[in-house]
Amino acid sequence: MSGTSEARLRSVRGVLWVVLVLNLAVASAKLLVGWLSASISMIADGFHSLADASSNVIGLVGISWASQPPDEDHPYGHRKIETFAALLIGGLLAMTAWEVLKTAVFRWLEGGAPRVTALSFVVMGGTLLVNLAVSSFEHRAGRRLHSDVLRADAAHTRSDVYVSLGVIASLAAAHFGFPQADVVAAVVITGVIAYAAFGIVQRAAGPLIDTAAVPADRVGEVAVSVSGVVGVHKVRSRLRPGGAHADLHIQVRPDLPIDKAHVIGHLVADRLEEELGFADVVVHVEPPAGHRTNWRPTAGADN
Repeated sequence: MSGTSEARLRSVRGVLWVVLVLNLAVASAKLLVGWLSASISMIADGFHSLADASSNVIGLVGISWASQPPDEDHPYGHRKIETFAALLIGGLLAMTAWEVLKTAVFRWLEGGAPRVTALSFVVMGGTLLVNLAVSSFEHRAGRRLHSDVLRADAAHTRSDVYVSLGVIASLAAAHFGFPQADVVAAVVITGVIAYAAFGIVQRAAGPLIDTAAVPADRVGEVAVSVSGVVGVHKVRSRLRPGGAHADLHIQVRPDLPIDKAHVIGHLVADRLEEELGFADVVVHVEPPAGHRTNWRPTAGADN
């Protein structure tokens, strides 16, 4: 693994460790006060934060595997493990949504009301501020480091912000004599969590199923803008952690010396990386369409 890639993954791990500690603190506070006050929405929010912490652990494990260098069985490296970890985070979030919904239905059928105290509002207000700071910090780090795991985890934590706002509103409603608001808030939490899960899975699926990073026509347009390129075909691109990949065939004059054709291929790769943001480009150079030759190499002869 290159020094740059190693430094990137080390930075991602550092961010995840910081966020893990903060998420565990937030989850513990919500669960403890929610249990003491019998607030189902607060307990649900605590489990949501606990799922945030669990996703951090999944991310750390995924990053550790993804940092392994290429080997004989994985010549392209292990970077997709990072994306797979993001997919697991989405699955974890979906399961959390289901658990919250079941708990809300049980409270609706069985009845009951939370005991709202000043401590409830203090804890929820404090954890809300922490989640705002964490999601912003993690999202910026994810964009800077091109990390699917950090971006997915930031979305997970950001959903906790909206959930906490709903819990605060439900606590206020319960305080003023509307205890069923606690159940309504729990159902809203379910929708927020499920929506976040869908977004994470959708983003993670792209790199895993090799979704095109850039339309082929756009890649070809940039390639033919390089002097010496007379045609482009077999254009492919795909998403991957840390940047997109492209491979294509370019056509040049058949009488062009191989060293000059090679230079054109490098110029095409550089142009695509510069204008379209590809992290890796493979260019195959060949003569124009329709060109034919009867020449064949002869063993032992000067070809």
